[in-house]
Parts: sequence; structure tokens; C-alpha cells
Amino acid sequence: MIVNRNAARIWSETGFDGIVSCPTWSGNDGDGGYLAKLAAGARFPRHRHQGWEQIVVLSGAVRFDDAELRTGDVLQVEGDDEHEALALEDTTLFVAHHRGIVFT
Repeated sequence: MIVNRNAARIWSETGFDGIVSCPTWSGNDGDGGYLAKLAAGARFPRHRHQGWEQIVVLSGAVRFDDAELRTGDVLQVEGDDEHEALALEDTTLFVAHHRGIVFT
């Protein structure tokens, strides 16, 4: 069992304006999970995954291409699904993924 306490989290810049992240776990073959905070208007560039990705919106609103997600919504992405993200308001996400990411 691994406990990742809120008070102990260290948020890091991602290199993308308005987006910070905090890893929650990592495993083999690029598996992992992280929290991400996106400021309103922040963009994560177009990319695809080498495996699956699952995103849970903890707060706020974000658009992945034509899919607008709000608090409590979940997005499942398969490796062939190319997409980008735009934060419609200040947003916090939990992301779990299998394998890596490729920017397109």
C-alpha cells in the first residue's frame, strides 16, 4: 500500500504555461499516475499515447478536442486517439496511464 498525502505533494512546472503536475505513482513500462493543475486557458499540445490513458476531472472544466468534461467526468483514451487539452476554467485532473506519450 502506498499513501500519497496531500500535505506532502510537490508540484512541478511541466514546461507548458499554466500547467503544473505532481506524480502519484510510477510503475513498469511507463505506467503511472499524476495530478495536474491547469489554469484557465492553459493548453496541453496535441499528442497520442503508446497505451491507454484515463483522466478524471476532480474540479473545473476542460475540453479534449470536441469532448467537454466537468467535475466528476472521466475520459478513457486509447493509444491511437490523438488529442489536445484546453482548460476552460481552473482545473485539477487525475491521470493514470500505460506507457508513454508522443507529441504530434
